Amino acid sequence: MARPRSDEARRKALAAAAELIIERGAANLSIEEVAARSGVAKTTIYRHWPERTSLMVDTVRSTFAHVGVPDTGTLRGDLSTYFSGMVRADLSGKVGQLMPSLIDAASRDPELESVLDRLTRDRTEVLIAVVRRAQERGELPADLDDEVFIGTVVGPIVFRKVIQRLPLDARYIESCLDVSLAGLGVQPN
Repeated sequence: MARPRSDEARRKALAAAAELIIERGAANLSIEEVAARSGVAKTTIYRHWPERTSLMVDTVRSTFAHVGVPDTGTLRGDLSTYFSGMVRADLSGKVGQLMPSLIDAASRDPELESVLDRLTRDRTEVLIAVVRRAQERGELPADLDDEVFIGTVVGPIVFRKVIQRLPLDARYIESCLDVSLAGLGVQPN
């Protein structure tokens, strides 16, 4: 169990890192600036995050609401629960401000590409678990390609937020689910 002082230092460093990424971009994040902004010693930061990549991963993760694998009993319910976290995060603003910078910088920096890949993999694993459960219930075909599912369901939501830079709300998410699930042949509940 972490000591309270260590937890406080960790929170301060993550908050400072998030602010710096929003202000200056992910490619420009440095441990020295995080230490200066947060008031946390560089040695403490390095104890929590031995390299910049792990600090960036935790910074972005800290802005996301934790999403376990939802189990509402239906594919539609599970996806609505999963994406409600995305809507809440969008309303808070940090995720919406961090991700475009990270995506842009990842195209030029292998270290940042690794960060983005790790974050994407974390979120994808949850969706794959939702797909497997829906397949077991007979809501989705057993041979449905995972990447097709994710592209069909997640694609319009990411497009709106990252490419169009428009806000996400529950109505938009539910409309996207209506269209994508109908396209996948899922019957409404």
